[in-house]
Amino acid sequence: MKVVILSDKKPGHYKQSLGIVQKMPECHKEWLEIQFRSKWRDNLLRVFMCIFGGMPLPTSFIHTLLRSSLTTSAYNAILKIQDVDVVLSTGSSVAAVNLLLGKILSAKTVTCRRPSPVGIRHFDLAILPMLSWESAKGRENVCKTIGVPNPISPETLNTERTQLEQKLNLSDCPRIGILIGGTDRHETITIEDAERLSEICKAIAKKINIQILVTTSRRTPSDVTAHLKSQLAHADWCPFFIEPDTPSELDDPYQAILALSDLLIVTADSFSMVCEAASSGRKVIVLSLSQKKRRQPKRYKVYAYMEQHLIVSQCALDALSQQIDEALASSHNSSIPLQDTEKAVDAIRALIGGKQ
Repeated sequence: MKVVILSDKKPGHYKQSLGIVQKMPECHKEWLEIQFRSKWRDNLLRVFMCIFGGMPLPTSFIHTLLRSSLTTSAYNAILKIQDVDVVLSTGSSVAAVNLLLGKILSAKTVTCRRPSPVGIRHFDLAILPMLSWESAKGRENVCKTIGVPNPISPETLNTERTQLEQKLNLSDCPRIGILIGGTDRHETITIEDAERLSEICKAIAKKINIQILVTTSRRTPSDVTAHLKSQLAHADWCPFFIEPDTPSELDDPYQAILALSDLLIVTADSFSMVCEAASSGRKVIVLSLSQKKRRQPKRYKVYAYMEQHLIVSQCALDALSQQIDEALASSHNSSIPLQDTEKAVDAIRALIGGKQ
């Protein structure tokens, strides 16, 4: 079986596709980076496929569409592809290309999440998180997952943890990993949040022998990152304070924090990070910070479902200290991990007729 994965170079999308193909050792994988000549050509192709994606199109016309929309290097890479069973993509900008390649290669088309405005109706399979279930009612081409597929699993993290502890010579104590996102139209992290969070970290480290590992994201406001770094990065109990795109002795600093931590605290703004933490088998606290709007986004319904099924717990910043104490004192060493990636893989195998 051969799977071609279309990439738009966005890390969150890349990880979803990567998580799936890593769980399919029987398949031959080929990554294809999709680049458009311009944004308007990208948008035009999306709209075209939204309208005509279900219709048969002449192969010569499809090549004309692709050649006029993509960069020369991206189009030439497409010409080299042969004997494909599945075209897999994550993200809206590569969805139209996925459908067109499916037509000319006679391959099954699979999308992660719901691409806009193309939608899912023309795909052979759409892997949809709970966020999108309502919009896909009645469709038979849907694999329903709670969160989104990703490369994280308890098995890989436990193996990596043993290797990292030996390599880094870390002390034998509980570790808390803090994964900080940023801002969107619903919520953000403010300087006040950062000040309170750093105070909580200091108080915990003073009370018990513990290590705290911190990473920020590209969406974290620069003043928040600067404040947290000034307060935490040089403390003895904070061996890692990792910012995106900065040099590190670790191959994958973000995954290293997941592997080394006993408890993960993830800001609620980042659905993908919450899903990755919830796939780790570690205890997970989803942390709500400053709200920009009174109405909570749909992701909170998914978090409530996860909490109900003992996958994560939720709290606001003013209850974080107590939540940490309870998590560390609990006799349970882990939480129930999400199995979204495995479910997606099973659906793809069923689509192509089982293992080959």
